[in-house]
Amino acid sequence: MNDNVSSQVTWSLALDARQEGETLQNWLYRALRQDILGGRLPRNHLLPGTRHLAAQYGLARGTVQAAYNQLLSEGYLETAKGSGTRVSLTLPHDHRAQARRAPESTESTDAAPLLPTSRWARELVEQSPAFLLDSQSQSKPFVPHCCDVASFPIDIWRRLHARHLAAVQPTILSRRTAQGSPALRQAIADHLAIARGVAVSAENIVLVSSVQQALDICLRLIIEPGDAVWMEDPGYTGARQILLGARANVVDVPVDELGIVVDEGIRKAPHARLAYVTPCRQAPMGVALSPDRRLTLLQWARDNGAYVFEDDYDSEYRFIAKPIPALKSMPQADHHVILAGTFSKLLFPAIGLAYLALPPQLVEPFTRAMSLTARNANSLAQAVLADFMTEGHFDRHIRKMRKLYAARAKAFESLSRQLWADFIEFTPIHAGLDVAGRLKGFSEPDALALLQNCGIGAFPLSRYTQSVVMPPGLVMGFAAHTEPQIEQKMILVAQALLDSSAPHRN
Repeated sequence: MNDNVSSQVTWSLALDARQEGETLQNWLYRALRQDILGGRLPRNHLLPGTRHLAAQYGLARGTVQAAYNQLLSEGYLETAKGSGTRVSLTLPHDHRAQARRAPESTESTDAAPLLPTSRWARELVEQSPAFLLDSQSQSKPFVPHCCDVASFPIDIWRRLHARHLAAVQPTILSRRTAQGSPALRQAIADHLAIARGVAVSAENIVLVSSVQQALDICLRLIIEPGDAVWMEDPGYTGARQILLGARANVVDVPVDELGIVVDEGIRKAPHARLAYVTPCRQAPMGVALSPDRRLTLLQWARDNGAYVFEDDYDSEYRFIAKPIPALKSMPQADHHVILAGTFSKLLFPAIGLAYLALPPQLVEPFTRAMSLTARNANSLAQAVLADFMTEGHFDRHIRKMRKLYAARAKAFESLSRQLWADFIEFTPIHAGLDVAGRLKGFSEPDALALLQNCGIGAFPLSRYTQSVVMPPGLVMGFAAHTEPQIEQKMILVAQALLDSSAPHRN
């Protein structure tokens, strides 16, 4: 059955208004026929019974039966014993083209008025943020920011999910807590203490749907339009768009091999209200913020009454030595650092759960803001995740994936040196799901075109930059693919490089 065939039933039909002097039967016939031709009632759509439709519009049942019979006789409707009255799968021959054109023919011939929108709305349409990926793009090998969902223990998750569904009581269905499940907040607090070195009370944790949502609400609580906010450059495109949406004065602060250049941020905007940083694994360059710069950043925040929004990007997946403690773990962080983490990369994107570890003074305002906007993150998913963590499944999964991703990172790094030496040079992979590389003799458009012809995805490094000018480069993901898959695709690209007549020089 194709996409425009429906088997649903509409028990409440909103029909076109009756014209002056039009009989009830003619109006009902015309309105139904018009909706069928316009596609609002798609093929195979089950219509309400004559008795129900007559009661809805205060008609005699015979009037509805007469209109249905006329549409049946003309081939717009069909009926069979036990299946009700439906829109015909095949419309009358001379109306097929008309049915396809109907959505256009029912529109006004006047041009739609150009109603004003905000600058942010226009920028969102004009740009292509890195985080907006459709399912087809995500399935391409080497697309960055993708985790391996195939390795997730779905059977355990399904069992925990079924257990909670079996225990559901009516009162649970109406329960909504803006701050989030106490059990999950405690599980997160316990995890942060062990894995990230952060001593935080469950009372200071709030559950959200995403880090973007968390940043959006924090900005509304902390800044006024026009206030300066530091943004890493290159940096996470999604965060930049949120800052622009909050009408912040975005101050681009460069990143080098030691992380965000804090002294440059202080020089450009010493009285900024907030700094957005990814200190444990900078997005997208993968470097860690040096100890000296951490201290300088925190001292600046304390001296100026500013906040630091710490996006704990990919921090759990570190492949060498021990994980780097979160910035919020430092004693100087106290009331100034907001720590944000997500389960979308740690478990699977569709879970739609993230968390904030907030300074005490922001807990109540943030919780109230959540109750006014999103109300709360998915309660059932919270309950299941709490069990998943407290029963040890979460830690086991992270250990398993860290080992898998480390092996894939090693294979990606080694094979790229062997097969792509004249194409791109990647930085060493110490953590995360993806890696940035510098192109060698290729422009970004030419490199992307070559990869696309091989069925491979990547993001240009320029997508992450704003004011800083960087050499041409790509950001590519390795975590979602096995080592044999990585080798197969790298050989495919290597062959394409050999087959090309000459490198595309800048």
